[in-house]
Amino acid sequence: MDTKMTDYKNSLYKELSRLTKGLGSEKRLEILNLLTQGPKPVEGIALATGLSVANTSRHLQVLKESNLVVTSRQGNFIRYSLASAKVAQLILFLFDIGEEQLAEVRTIEAEYDREAGVNQISLEEAVKLSEQPDVLLLDLRPTEEFEAGHLPRAVNLPMADFHQKKTQLPKDRTVIVYCRGRQCGYANVAAQDLQSLGYPTFSLNRSFADWKWGKNEDSNT
Repeated sequence: MDTKMTDYKNSLYKELSRLTKGLGSEKRLEILNLLTQGPKPVEGIALATGLSVANTSRHLQVLKESNLVVTSRQGNFIRYSLASAKVAQLILFLFDIGEEQLAEVRTIEAEYDREAGVNQISLEEAVKLSEQPDVLLLDLRPTEEFEAGHLPRAVNLPMADFHQKKTQLPKDRTVIVYCRGRQCGYANVAAQDLQSLGYPTFSLNRSFADWKWGKNEDSNT
């Protein structure tokens, strides 16, 4: 085999393998999924993932070296974001493949839904139903993520304020709750809580990122 061609292929695969290093950690996958919702400082990422700031910084350094995230300065803060729209699509596609190819993933999701005991709804159906005046599409994400982008006609009630303000929601409307997607889990928690209070409720285990990047989804109903 031609030496130049062999060197060429080996060099390409070596560089591409840098991406897999960034993806090769459950916590780095969680960070990447979090960043599909919008840029965040290291402190915000640490809070959302339950990691220390030091550990979060180490994971972010690996992701930066893998060219999966970039940094920008906002005042005194360094904010991290995904390097491109294609990285967001890669993360969502990876989760999609996981659901299709890994029986363990499907089992974990099904068991979590079963234990919650709430009605599930697909992204397509949720967006369609939100056009009706008797349906409330509730976004549980932090305000900065909501303001960065949200599903059409959604209203924001951050999970941090949910337990204090949930009884203020109109009981004459069906509530569809969503957060950061299937890998988050808050949608089931909030839907279960609202259901126990007598609200007609659905849990949408997809996210704004799923809708924004045009991810195809099979119905969860």
